[in-house]
Amino acid sequence: MVEPLFEIPGLFAGRTVGFLLIILIFVLTIYYMSQKKLQYVRRVPALDAIEDAVGRSTEMGKPVICSYGLGGFSYWTIAGLSILGYVAKLCAETDTRLIVPTGGSHDSYIVREAAVDLVRNAYTTAGKAEMFNEEDMPFLSGEQYAYTPAYIGMLVRDKPGTTIMTGSHWSEAMNIAEMSNAVGAITITAGCYTSSMAALACASDYIMLGEEQPAAGAYLSKNPSQLASIRVQDIYKFIAVGMMILGLIAINAGSEIINRLISS
Repeated sequence: MVEPLFEIPGLFAGRTVGFLLIILIFVLTIYYMSQKKLQYVRRVPALDAIEDAVGRSTEMGKPVICSYGLGGFSYWTIAGLSILGYVAKLCAETDTRLIVPTGGSHDSYIVREAAVDLVRNAYTTAGKAEMFNEEDMPFLSGEQYAYTPAYIGMLVRDKPGTTIMTGSHWSEAMNIAEMSNAVGAITITAGCYTSSMAALACASDYIMLGEEQPAAGAYLSKNPSQLASIRVQDIYKFIAVGMMILGLIAINAGSEIINRLISS
């Protein structure tokens, strides 16, 4: 067993480094949020794919189905809502019908209200307030596997030109993506957990991998908190890679200092 290099006795015994890193996350996030200049996030290629897909639906006279997930106001759902707002703007500008399935969990009730306001504002901003139809944002169910067949039924009936599935979709994502592919829609998805990405990639025309989705959401919203969180994640990646390299060097030199530090 590797002995800790140091530790705070009591509540944080054996978890000192993790505790300090959590504090650092808050400090860095607040620091970047407070800066007047917004943090830079590059444009994610998925946004170009979304524009092309919406354009295809417009040319074919078919609707766009866009969902933002099943969960509450989570990390992934916030990103999905930002992307939904962007899709609503594109649809309003091109007079393309937008259908937004909502529901899927008990946490989704309050999120739906935010999504309705988001889409309504997108149409109003584009000068097309009369085109907004709340009936195109049906609440399917508060249960995941009642929501799923209702979503699939919409795909079969409406035969969209494009399906954009982002946010916090879980095990039902594969069912939806497969049916979207079967009805001939361009299917753009985003995996919110690692085990779903490989399967979704097989059923999608384009998939946002890992942090591409929150990066796209931050790029579109220009929200300081979202941009700051992306920046802090990048910093932590450099820290993690740096510690891995230092650990390998230390172990090969016969030292356990990095292992001891991590176990503190």
